[in-house]
Amino acid sequence: MLSKRGQISIDAILAIIFILLVTAILSYNVFNTLDNIRDWEIVERGYSIMDVFENYALISYSKDVVLSTTFEPIGNISYTIRFSNKEIVVDDNTTIIFRREYDENGTYINITENNLRYTNETLPPNIVNISFGDFYITKNLSVRIR
Repeated sequence: MLSKRGQISIDAILAIIFILLVTAILSYNVFNTLDNIRDWEIVERGYSIMDVFENYALISYSKDVVLSTTFEPIGNISYTIRFSNKEIVVDDNTTIIFRREYDENGTYINITENNLRYTNETLPPNIVNISFGDFYITKNLSVRIR
């Protein structure tokens, strides 16, 4: 008799290794999916923020009124709104004012905020960019903004 008491067969060892391999692959996929879902939720919220930003700019432009709205961080995630040569960092409740103004090139929306920063990088007058650090979203608005 070749088997001894307490000896594990090769089949049992291979089965355990296979189960560990399948578990590792499934765990990797689950954790990777959770990270992607989290990023997806941030992007969806970013597009919602962008839509609110655009709606306030359009209403201010079409009705010739001064509007203000408050943007908040997404949980503990702050973001930066960039447009023209300005940027607004939203890391706390941030009130942004939309005002229709005129210059030699026509009508535009002037956007102001207490902590507005000027940058060396200039975006086209109808582009808004929201950066979350690792990634960003960009939207082409139908009105000029500064």
